[in-house]
Amino acid sequence: MDMATQVSSPMPQVFPPGGDALSGANWIGTIARDARDLYRFRAVLKNLVAQDFRLRYHRSVLGFLWTLLNPILMMAVLSVVFSQFFKFDNAGNYAIYLFSGLVPWSMLYATVSEGAICVIANEPLIRKIYIPKLVFPITRVLLNAATLVLSMGALFLLMVPLGARLTAPLLLLPLAITLFATFALGIALITATVNTFYRDFGHLLTVVLQAWYFATPIIYPVNTLPPEVAWRFWLNPAYPFIRFFQTIIHDGQWPSWALVCSSAGIAAVVLGIGYVTFKCYEDKLVFRL
Repeated sequence: MDMATQVSSPMPQVFPPGGDALSGANWIGTIARDARDLYRFRAVLKNLVAQDFRLRYHRSVLGFLWTLLNPILMMAVLSVVFSQFFKFDNAGNYAIYLFSGLVPWSMLYATVSEGAICVIANEPLIRKIYIPKLVFPITRVLLNAATLVLSMGALFLLMVPLGARLTAPLLLLPLAITLFATFALGIALITATVNTFYRDFGHLLTVVLQAWYFATPIIYPVNTLPPEVAWRFWLNPAYPFIRFFQTIIHDGQWPSWALVCSSAGIAAVVLGIGYVTFKCYEDKLVFRL
């Protein structure tokens, strides 16, 4: 084989590829450059969110009402099944307990599952013009976070007749949503990177999310479990966020500083891991589309 043939032979793309290690100073410059790019493309980000929001309910008779009907129907089914057959007396108002965990989890599930295919789904746009690839996972987070805010506000009004209370700790709801959205973005960055290289990961992700859902105390209260089992939920990275929502919505209490700090710490660490993973292989994603 001559030298020309060797030079022209394409290098196989694998994950993780041989990424270039960046020093701390280079990472600071990368973060600053990404912040400038995201600000410069803020109109594109806004249009993508609005477009995806319209397409989600395109040609649907009920439109946005499905955002309310889906959790309402799910909570109705779970409330009947678990409150009547399993008798979770320690959960207090079980419908409110379900509401405080199920609605935020829906945001996480949608963000992570949609984030896994966000780069692949926007292949024509990526190949046509330059857009920072960070825009696509961030679009999924903003879209689902906005849906969470709207659906939670409307659903809470419907839950008032069932015993939902307007208490002072609800003032921390924006903080809880922000931390949970940050955590979801970090997971979405990881899944977007891995799924672009390995498409089978998308099918496995559905199973993982389903198992994660049942491993998180959303449909069952922690205080119904023995203490030697309950502490293990703190090994679940989603648990502090769900507990944050349950504390301020269902319990009507201020969360402890330990709960707030653990949620903020996990969100920051996961976002950092997701960002580093995505940026290390960002330039190579186009070769796998």
